[in-house]
Amino acid sequence: MATRRELQKLACLRLREAEALFNAGCYDGCAYLCGYVVELALKAAICARLDLDEYPEKRLEGKFKKHDFEDLKLLGGLERAFQTANPNLLANWSVASEWKEVRRYEPEGTYDKSAASEVLEAVRNYPDGVLAWLSSHW
Repeated sequence: MATRRELQKLACLRLREAEALFNAGCYDGCAYLCGYVVELALKAAICARLDLDEYPEKRLEGKFKKHDFEDLKLLGGLERAFQTANPNLLANWSVASEWKEVRRYEPEGTYDKSAASEVLEAVRNYPDGVLAWLSSHW
């Protein structure tokens, strides 16, 4: 699996790709990739918290092979920090955390420009976006 640094780089790459898709009018793809931005950032935060060089996806009987943001937040030891986070971050988290990996099966047009923009901004907003907050923990 990827190292902590690779996960960080991939999160930033997926954000750039999501922005490119948004600018190209590919709103479904933009919203979908935003979920992977969050997932990769959470996994980098888990590595930081557990002092691991590499994400342990294949260890512990698949306990770390997850896409669920709430589970990943717990594994990263971020529950308490999240509970004391500011309301703007919490609002952004509520938008971003609606993502599920099975959305890859949703039909074209599930996200319009407005909906994709909401997800993208929830992830990339500075300083209260999900990626900015997670990057302070990775």
